[in-house]
Amino acid sequence: MDLQFFFHLFFIFIFLAFNFIRAFYQRKATQTQGEVEYRDSHWLGIARKLIGIPFMLAFLAFFFRPSIFGWASFPLPVWAQWVGVALGLISLPLIWWVQQAIGSNFSTTLHVRAEHTLVQHGPYRWVRHPMYTVQYINFTALTLLTHNWLIAVFFLSFLTLIVINRLGKEEATMLEKFGDDYQAYMQRTGRFLPRFLAN
Repeated sequence: MDLQFFFHLFFIFIFLAFNFIRAFYQRKATQTQGEVEYRDSHWLGIARKLIGIPFMLAFLAFFFRPSIFGWASFPLPVWAQWVGVALGLISLPLIWWVQQAIGSNFSTTLHVRAEHTLVQHGPYRWVRHPMYTVQYINFTALTLLTHNWLIAVFFLSFLTLIVINRLGKEEATMLEKFGDDYQAYMQRTGRFLPRFLAN
């Protein structure tokens, strides 16, 4: 088997497996969620539709015909693509761990529910936003596997846009809901990495 063909197949596997895990837990959370108060930015919703939908259609085309976007490829040593394989494999148990820990509190949009709980076990014992950390690991893996700057620009910049737009609001919402408990939680955890690694 051609090595680049293997990397492409592995890219497809990692992308589908990662999103299957997220979709599975999102469905489980939806079945138990009560009334939702959405707090996502109006502009973020518009950006998702204007940028996300056309790109996802192009992305599906890339699944079957990667040569379509050959013009966006950049040179990358094979060892770097193997790093992508390793990161992709690491991202799967990590996203499962995060999703298992957050349970029914999970949502792809920023919202508050009456039954929302302050999760402090699993990866949330050390990191306040491990979901974003794992997504960055996964998107870095996809970038290395495809060595395609179009993939890199979309996934990494779009995730960064979400983080910049949402992070402060998420923490303000949690402070509003949990008060001193969340303030104490913030003091002993890092945002994206454990505090002892982030310092």
